[in-house]
Amino acid sequence: MYAARAARWWVRGATARWKATRRRGPARPACSPASSARRRSSSMNSKLRIEAARLDWLLYPALIFAASRLLVFAAGLVGDAFLPTEAGHWVADPNSPFLSLWAKWDSQWYIQIVREGYWFQPLQQSNVAFFPLYPLVTRLALPLAGGNAVLAGFLVSNLALFGALIFLYKLAELELGERACPERSRRDGARRTIAYLAFFPTAFFFSCVYTESLFLLLSVACIYWARRRWWLAAAVAGMLAAATRNLGVVLWALATWEWLRCQGWQLAQAHRREMWRALWAGVKARWPEALLLAAIPLGLLLYIVFLKFNFDRPLAFVEAQAAWGRQQIGPVAVLAREFAALADFQLNKSGLSRLLNVGAIVAALALVPFIWRRLGEGYALYVLILVLVPISSAAMSVIRYVLTLFPVFIVLGGWGRRPVVDRMLLAAGAVGLGVLTTIFVNWIFVA
Repeated sequence: MYAARAARWWVRGATARWKATRRRGPARPACSPASSARRRSSSMNSKLRIEAARLDWLLYPALIFAASRLLVFAAGLVGDAFLPTEAGHWVADPNSPFLSLWAKWDSQWYIQIVREGYWFQPLQQSNVAFFPLYPLVTRLALPLAGGNAVLAGFLVSNLALFGALIFLYKLAELELGERACPERSRRDGARRTIAYLAFFPTAFFFSCVYTESLFLLLSVACIYWARRRWWLAAAVAGMLAAATRNLGVVLWALATWEWLRCQGWQLAQAHRREMWRALWAGVKARWPEALLLAAIPLGLLLYIVFLKFNFDRPLAFVEAQAAWGRQQIGPVAVLAREFAALADFQLNKSGLSRLLNVGAIVAALALVPFIWRRLGEGYALYVLILVLVPISSAAMSVIRYVLTLFPVFIVLGGWGRRPVVDRMLLAAGAVGLGVLTTIFVNWIFVA
């Protein structure tokens, strides 16, 4: 009996093994060492690609930063070596010709503030016209630069540019993602955005002892954090931006607009009573967030208080700017004056600067409707204000101011999905950047 039972168990087991073999198919030969190595290599490459995509927000800005600065520094050295330099200009650092290339024109005012502090002389050009945060950060960086104010400013500007590229990448990815783009398309749009900015024809100012890099970093960080609903961080960044430039206070309007949008309020539906009821409910529930954003103008107000206590002139920076010929006559009058001057255009230093500035004004204003349609009315109004306010007194330096109009570059990043447009924008920007850098380092005024 036991033998029969054992035989039945053996038959069942053999049958089960035979069926399993049929399902699996014939036994596969053992892999060769070479194929195993290829499989492991392929798996490792796949993991590296996934990790690189995850860190693209850091790696690609680093690549663009390095490539654009290499072009800027090479163009500056070539221009300094082979083009004649006008005599009679001050030298920022006699011990470092390279650093002196990036400290021209208004840089002397920031360096003077770092070394000597503020002073004010009525009806004369005074350094109170320049806001305090950039000189303050530069002064804090002096120990890292061995006490060299020019080197400290150079480091602050370039590090701020790298940070600005990172934040702009993340903001562009967020904004372009709202258009239901695939992840790869979002990432490509963010890449193009920072590339167009870093290779913009006047992007050499990002490496100079100027405020452009720091102001751009704080502005983009403020709006990025507002978009992520980190209101405290947005308020701090906006307040610091307002202490870097007076137009930083406009960030309060843009950040508040984003807060209103988060409460469900829309400009297109402003005529509906339900919109205002929803807004009132949001104000009652989330008023501390709105109160935080109200701290953004404090950057400007604190500087006004400083001027009041030190010079008894709370608006001394406005008086000092008038010494540069900036008098409020309105943007229409300024544009009419500039176009009239272009009618008698001559290819010289002043003519080139005027042509660049007028072109920048026209291009920025022409892009406002596209920004409205692509990114919303908040960004469009922000760009409009940051263009119209400076040209209410003069068109000078607008080609430099447009560097901080980050919504413009986000829109261009969206347009660049067409290869022809992408190549055209990058090529034109890189050529213009190289040419204007060589001009700037030889004391020819650009902006």
